[in-house]
Amino acid sequence: MDWQPPIASATQAHVHDSTLCVLLVIEDGRAERAIVRCLRKRSVMPELAHSVLELKSRLARGDLSAPEVVFLDLDLPGASSEEWVCLVRRSFASAAVVAFGEALNAPLAARLLGLGVPSLHKPVAPSAFAHLALELRASRARDAHELRGLSGASDGARRAPGLELVLDSYASVRALSKQQRLILHFYLSGENDKQIAHTLLCSEATVYEHWRRMGKKAGGAAKATVISDFHRFLGRN
Repeated sequence: MDWQPPIASATQAHVHDSTLCVLLVIEDGRAERAIVRCLRKRSVMPELAHSVLELKSRLARGDLSAPEVVFLDLDLPGASSEEWVCLVRRSFASAAVVAFGEALNAPLAARLLGLGVPSLHKPVAPSAFAHLALELRASRARDAHELRGLSGASDGARRAPGLELVLDSYASVRALSKQQRLILHFYLSGENDKQIAHTLLCSEATVYEHWRRMGKKAGGAAKATVISDFHRFLGRN
């Protein structure tokens, strides 16, 4: 065979900074080889993780740069779909994550989308991964350019920022943790505390405790304080 994997596993040295950083989590096999060939043709050199163990090892590597894009196979043996998506999202908060799977159904796809993770039903054309990786990078570059323009514009010319931008600003001002920001995000998306706990794989008591701590940061003691405080903040932006 003339094909050789560009990076044998996700625990090896990272690619150069100028290269699009993509982590492909998939079982070793024909589909992987076809996807990697398409990525290489578009000058995308992926890291590979072939098992839950390799994925865990990569998530623990604080000495490597975080990937910009993660393609996550939901059919990876030993992995619970939503659990691993949540873990990847928490570990690589700035990465674009795209899930794909054979047993993907509408309820699961909806829950994944609630986590900010679009999903693809297998079979997926190998070329689609290269196209998506490059489009996601281009989209993020456009967003970054727009944000720079917003920050540099005069107040009169400044456009109203999106809800996510305001949420990021509020989280920064109130020193919210990543978990607390996610809880507020999912609440604003229409989820109740039970649904938020399910999404974040924690107990309702944990969600309640986060609301309590967020309330203290907002000058009160409970969820209602946080929501009122956020809406006042939203009205000023």
